[in-house]
Amino acid sequence: MKKLLVIGALIGMVVGCEEIPVQKTSTEIEREKQETLSKQAIESVGLPNIANFYEKKTLKKILEMRDNPKLINYFYTKNNLSGKWVYEGKCIGFGISYTTQYTNPEKMGHLDGGQYGARNPYTLPQADPNGLYSVPNGTATWIMRVTDDGKTIVDYIESEIRVSQNKIPARLCEKWSLPENY
Repeated sequence: MKKLLVIGALIGMVVGCEEIPVQKTSTEIEREKQETLSKQAIESVGLPNIANFYEKKTLKKILEMRDNPKLINYFYTKNNLSGKWVYEGKCIGFGISYTTQYTNPEKMGHLDGGQYGARNPYTLPQADPNGLYSVPNGTATWIMRVTDDGKTIVDYIESEIRVSQNKIPARLCEKWSLPENY
């Protein structure tokens, strides 16, 4: 009889220690179903047949051109009342969006532990070298303006700008902003 009680107790302990299944959240179920649908779409339709990679080559050329410190361009700001461009002068390069960051704005971290010792990833904001955190969007631009005497100065511009390697047609510009030799 004692053997039966011991065996019954052992079976009860084993069954009692069995892990209770965790119910999935609606978000997890949705993610899994969306992943299944995405796989079906790729298998059914396939991916585009990209052979020339023209856009990637074009972007490479643009990035290399932007890396030229001697590239002189012309820049304009938008007159919101008339819709015409205001000629501002020459600049070096194409300008840099104010929200461009010198360092990666986020870094990966892992939280060790959890019920099964899992490494749980998360992202942390990361400061720029000046110790500030830039906003994720904005319309301002930094421009290296070339003055009439050939010196460069930095301009911070919040209005819409246009930078071009060639002067845009005078008919698109505010007449009062154009120099005589435009």
